[in-house]
Amino acid sequence: MGAIFALSLFTGRLLCLMRLPSLDFAYDEPDVGYAKYRLHFNENLFLPDEYYREVAAAAEPWELRYYTDPLNRRLASVIERYFSLPEGSVVVTAGADDGLRLAMSLALHGGWGLAVVEPTYGMARVVARQVGLRPVAVPLGAGLSLDVDAVVKSSASAVYVCSPNNPTAHVVKELEELAARFQGLVIYDAAYAEFAGYWAPKLYEYGNVVEVRTFSKAWGLAGLRVGYVVADKRIADVLRSLSLPHPISALSAKVVERALERGRRYVEQSVAQVTEVREAVAPRIRAEKYVGPVNFITVHVANAEEVASALDAAGFVVRTLGGKPLCRSCIRFTLAPMPVMEKFLKALEEALNTGRQ
Repeated sequence: MGAIFALSLFTGRLLCLMRLPSLDFAYDEPDVGYAKYRLHFNENLFLPDEYYREVAAAAEPWELRYYTDPLNRRLASVIERYFSLPEGSVVVTAGADDGLRLAMSLALHGGWGLAVVEPTYGMARVVARQVGLRPVAVPLGAGLSLDVDAVVKSSASAVYVCSPNNPTAHVVKELEELAARFQGLVIYDAAYAEFAGYWAPKLYEYGNVVEVRTFSKAWGLAGLRVGYVVADKRIADVLRSLSLPHPISALSAKVVERALERGRRYVEQSVAQVTEVREAVAPRIRAEKYVGPVNFITVHVANAEEVASALDAAGFVVRTLGGKPLCRSCIRFTLAPMPVMEKFLKALEEALNTGRQ
């Protein structure tokens, strides 16, 4: 007991000496398994097994013995050629969140304050705080408009914006104006861009934009944890210096290469199917909601936790969104093929009716 007490005392003193911040930036994700319908991660649920059999060609056995090429430059070059991007403009990352981490680390090293356009993806604030930034909110205005003047006149010299936005599902129409007028770094989260028809990155051309992309959403490869950022080569070089030397595995790199080579038609078909289902499902939800060119719908409800709990009991896991600007009590669900949506809509109606009583 004495040794345990001494260790506890030492740990407490060490934390005091280090002056660690509180852990309010920690991200706690419950493990829901696979027995229920996973409608909380916005995974692409429309891609057929044929697609995965086509792209899941493993690396050569001997490749598993060795580390990948430094910074996964081979895959970066494949992406550059595929989208006709400038050489050296792509940095491969361990998912989009790692891309956000690199961009926000750049903002931190530059001594820049960060503005976050809210409401938006919750991990943006989490990652910002993890790297030591203290983000300031810039709320969306009427009609989900972005006040570019407010951002330009703010004290922040870096800004995070997601488009199409999560959870409001809308395309930020002022994004290019922001990139053109804002003198600092624009961290553009384009996780859902393909669902809106934006396949090739473009905003890097403004020179101050770090465009964050992922293969987890439309491309349906969330389990691989592969993303990439596109930026002016000078910025991309700095981001590479902040990256880990081997961000993704050889298996992940090979599967993504195969997806780019052979999988585009499957992904495009799935995006079209998402649109069809969204147009069929949205009118049947009798509540205020956010609907747009993405693979999810966000619904305003009286009590998000109670509705989510009722849906969970019915076998559907959804995301609860509480306390966000313009979304004080919401649930967000991923679109799935219509047979699943029919079951979900029935469960949702029952949950909403129970909440209204």
